Amino acid sequence: MSASVMTVQQIRDAEAQVMETVPEATLMARAADAVAAECEMILAADPGRMADARVAVLVGSGHNGGDALLAGARLRHRGANVTALLVAGGVHLPSLGEARAAGVSIVDAAADAEAAAAVVATAHVVIDGIVGIGSSPDLRAPADALVATIPTSAAVVAVDIPSGLDADSAAADAAHVSATVTVTFTAPKACLAQEPASASAGRVIVAEVGIPRQ
Repeated sequence: MSASVMTVQQIRDAEAQVMETVPEATLMARAADAVAAECEMILAADPGRMADARVAVLVGSGHNGGDALLAGARLRHRGANVTALLVAGGVHLPSLGEARAAGVSIVDAAADAEAAAAVVATAHVVIDGIVGIGSSPDLRAPADALVATIPTSAAVVAVDIPSGLDADSAAADAAHVSATVTVTFTAPKACLAQEPASASAGRVIVAEVGIPRQ
């Protein structure tokens, strides 16, 4: 991995500077484009798969979940069957609205755990948007149970970092997502570049979204 690692604080400081002139929605749209593009590449490896592809989006309450919802909306526009599973008490409302408008199915994972688990268990692609770089390690209910049902046949695309890892640490002791691909933004984080955490990141794509590297 050639790009230099940035800490969470460095990312936050750089984002704050850019958002003085660039709308947050623009940055989120760029992030979603990068995640959706990677999912499309995965599905394109199986000709004809996009039309019947089942995509499960694990959605947390923050901007990471918002990015995942927007990526799901893009995949729905391209013909995939997309279901967003809400795993937290809140959700990024503008992204939820865009996902609904695109035809993404929405399931409250806490209220209907059985339906949520069935969606994950039959998915071709799972987008991990549970938590982002500012989160503490570990997975909480109902996300932990859903992650445990991800089939080995599914490709897991993590948004920024695999949920459950500490972005600034190489530790991997707590429950976390094991990704096939991680689409991270601006620069790698420690958990993506240092063992043992990096073993759960899969292939790491560094997507430029307009935040300067430090």
